[in-house]
Amino acid sequence: MKRAAVFAHYDRDNIIDDYVIYYLKELKEIVEELVFVSCNELSDTEKGKLNGIADFVIAEKHDEYDFGSYKRGYFYLKPHLKDFDELIFANDSCFGPLYPLREIFGEMETAEKCDFWGITKNRFGLTKSQSGYKTVRRPHIQSYFLVLKKTVFTSKTFDEFMESIKHHDEKNEIVLNYEIGLYEKLTAAGFTSCAYIKNLYRFNHILISFWRLLIERYNMPFVKCSVLRLQNETLTTTDKWQECISSNTSYPVSLIEENLKRTSSRKKSLKFIPASLKILYFYFIGIQPAFAKRYFTKFNHFLMRIGTAIFGT
Repeated sequence: MKRAAVFAHYDRDNIIDDYVIYYLKELKEIVEELVFVSCNELSDTEKGKLNGIADFVIAEKHDEYDFGSYKRGYFYLKPHLKDFDELIFANDSCFGPLYPLREIFGEMETAEKCDFWGITKNRFGLTKSQSGYKTVRRPHIQSYFLVLKKTVFTSKTFDEFMESIKHHDEKNEIVLNYEIGLYEKLTAAGFTSCAYIKNLYRFNHILISFWRLLIERYNMPFVKCSVLRLQNETLTTTDKWQECISSNTSYPVSLIEENLKRTSSRKKSLKFIPASLKILYFYFIGIQPAFAKRYFTKFNHFLMRIGTAIFGT
């Protein structure tokens, strides 16, 4: 199986972090050609970190998010894509891989027959109305790691989709038009999809609410950066995250720790609640329907304000 990969990068400080280098090295183990696309203008020193890892580097300012980087990498590869069997789109929104990618691809080759696949499939998505965005049942393969077979990436449907990618002011529009949009266009064209992890599909936000369970029980190869950077504190807890990763995988947690020193959003909240109780509490929230989660989110904001006022954290 011959593969090419496009890796989308963004960093607020215009650097290529060590956790990204680790990810790229692991990705390079399963692909013949790796194209690194950053929406940052990177220095020669930073680009030098990719020597011997990336086969081609594109580093230019653009405001089209990950799909804009995927687009640039795809059109660079397009003249010789027919030489490959699979095309991978991946981005730096996750720490990992926590488990070997080669084993995951081996399992997907033998166990699943589909035209494109991802690590996870979300049962819920967004829809837009005059009153704003709503969460509805709208299945789609999540785009942080997406694998496309030749039947897809050589099709007119896919090429036209990639050509259509442009800037949108709102992130929700990116999700609607590109993450959900790609899945729905390919499905409408008759292409079939599947996901590596099928468990917990009936719930929403599984990458956030059940990140710990996914690692411990289902060999989830990634954890979202936003979770450990404390950007999802009203939906999950990161208590004992080092223990979770180090006791279940061989991933060097020091790479994450160093990144969090630079990128973590805020102090850990709800410290006055015991860790074990917090974990159970957030699992309970995770299994609730979307409308109930909205109330829990407001309640958790309230708890955090109380905790800060009383305990200073």
